[in-house]
Amino acid sequence: MAYLKEDGSLDIERINSLPYEEYMDAMGDLTQERVQEYLSKLPIDESDEPMRAIVVDYPMEEDGVDADELINNLGKRYEKE
Repeated sequence: MAYLKEDGSLDIERINSLPYEEYMDAMGDLTQERVQEYLSKLPIDESDEPMRAIVVDYPMEEDGVDADELINNLGKRYEKE
């Protein structure tokens, strides 16, 4: 594979510098394990993954969740002491 370093790891800088079509071709040629390796080495603000939902165990009201109450309760739970 042309996008590997000598040690066998992905050459992420080289992949990221490719033109868009070549980048898409390169990503399409990667195995699922290599894609996961690629995504795990990206800085958090450069991930191309879709946003993932966070599941909360919170009782639903008839019309949904009271967002203000949920945010306040979660804020209290995770406040620094």
